[in-house]
Amino acid sequence: MASQVQRVAASHKLEIGPKMTTRTLEDFLTVPATETYVPGERLSYRERQIVQLIQQAKSNKEIAYELCLTVGTVKEYLYHIFRKIGVGNRTELALWGRDYLSEIAS
Repeated sequence: MASQVQRVAASHKLEIGPKMTTRTLEDFLTVPATETYVPGERLSYRERQIVQLIQQAKSNKEIAYELCLTVGTVKEYLYHIFRKIGVGNRTELALWGRDYLSEIAS
């Protein structure tokens, strides 16, 4: 793995020594035992609001009206939410919200 990092660095004309490579890999691969991933925790308050409205089968226009946003802004939020949690459509998002947002709220 260290040699792979060095090859990538070399291909981008970066000078990274073996000691730095090892440290970078250790930092990247080490997750402190106290840190646990809670799905949905990465979503902002506004993003969680949008997920909840999607669960209520609201359209982008209805979400925009309810949250005092433009439709374009709602679409941007949805794009970012889809990428953050790895879903591909509104139905998957609603199901994800059912499974994970209720855990955060309780």
